Amino acid sequence: MTDGVVNNFGTDMRMSIEIGDQLQIEVKGIPSRYQTTFIGMELNEYFIIKEPVFPHELRVSGIKHKLFPGNEITVRYIYKGSVFGFQTKLIEAIFTPKRLLLIEYPKAIEKHNLRSTQRIDCYLPAITKIKNKETPGIILDINKKGCRYMIKAAENRKLPVVQKDDQIALRCHFPGNQDEQMVSGKVKNIKRDSQEMILGIEFLEMTVELHNIIEQYISTVK
Repeated sequence: MTDGVVNNFGTDMRMSIEIGDQLQIEVKGIPSRYQTTFIGMELNEYFIIKEPVFPHELRVSGIKHKLFPGNEITVRYIYKGSVFGFQTKLIEAIFTPKRLLLIEYPKAIEKHNLRSTQRIDCYLPAITKIKNKETPGIILDINKKGCRYMIKAAENRKLPVVQKDDQIALRCHFPGNQDEQMVSGKVKNIKRDSQEMILGIEFLEMTVELHNIIEQYISTVK
């Protein structure tokens, strides 16, 4: 499947989506887009999603008459760095015991990659230097423009204090290369809990040699 091209599903083609993923839907006749959650599916038959929480004024004016079998629905969602979208129709609105929508399994789906360069999943031990303090961790994915880096808490080591736009230095060994590689970057996003922290890092300065090493590494693991 290529970016921006509609893919027509054949028999037994499962979509790229997981239970609990957030969706954005548009229902014909109801203004605006609304967030909801993917509940499950019957392959090639139907999707089950939560009914969105519509604004109070829409519920007062009456919304059930818009949730009729056959009404058109547009679905969009993000999965692993790509936006997926498809057109479908409502099979049935269920109001008890839970408010759910059954929609037709899509016959075609469109995909757009959000990243200018696709990242490759990996598991590379590395060391970062933030505010003159070095911390070991793991590179979870990488491309020529950046990576995701995971730091885990330990008994004798707390998670470092990191903020968005902090400067960062990263060094690691790539398979097949004896020399340690170093690159500077900037923290673009942070996800953390009490046990681990994942940093989205944008590379700022990279040698031609490192650029070629990363490109070669990506080509070997695709």
